[in-house]
Amino acid sequence: MIKNRDRIINYFDSLPDSSVVAVNSLYEDKFTKMSQDAFFRAVERIASEGIITRLSKGLYVKKIEEGVTKEDVLLNYFFGDENDSGMFIGMRLYNKYSLTTIKSDIIELYSNKIKSNISKIDNLIIKRPLVELDFDNTRVIEALEILQNYYDIPELNKLKFARYAKSFARGYNDEAAVLVLSNMKYKKSTIAFLKKILDMYKVKNSLQQYLSYASDYKVPTVQKLAR
Repeated sequence: MIKNRDRIINYFDSLPDSSVVAVNSLYEDKFTKMSQDAFFRAVERIASEGIITRLSKGLYVKKIEEGVTKEDVLLNYFFGDENDSGMFIGMRLYNKYSLTTIKSDIIELYSNKIKSNISKIDNLIIKRPLVELDFDNTRVIEALEILQNYYDIPELNKLKFARYAKSFARGYNDEAAVLVLSNMKYKKSTIAFLKKILDMYKVKNSLQQYLSYASDYKVPTVQKLAR
């Protein structure tokens, strides 16, 4: 009869190199006939023997393939196979749209892969969003993150920002915006900033429901691009 230890090793052996395993999920899916304590002790022993590698608490990998870094492996895991489980925020997001040329060693992202509200692994800061990260939701969150941190983006390229704002407005999805704003917290001034951009490009939206007509929200001036 095959031992549980060998079953765990065989499972890791069946995976491609650099495949990350969340052992909590592995236990629930395949090893509930063992006690939790026995399972996690077995995983820790297998890792201590060098058969598998511990990436962080609860995350293990059989082998990291040649030329791939631990950071790459973790980002691939948190973003998901179809890039539908994660998204950059912070400096990596600003770099994505060329809003600044300043780089940072700290990588911040949202990922649906984590169960806790926030997790820190080396230079990665991973936060759990309160919505699924499909294409439209991700675009809305990106915009809200950029607008909310507008004054904190170092050496902001305002022309690139204006181009980003116009591009976002052209592909705006109001249903996604309502879903995100109903589940995630953003400042009223951030929502007003987004509405200002949409109104400037005459894009229909329902963002007024989150704002007060009596309030005067201080929002940055944005250049309107003709083309």
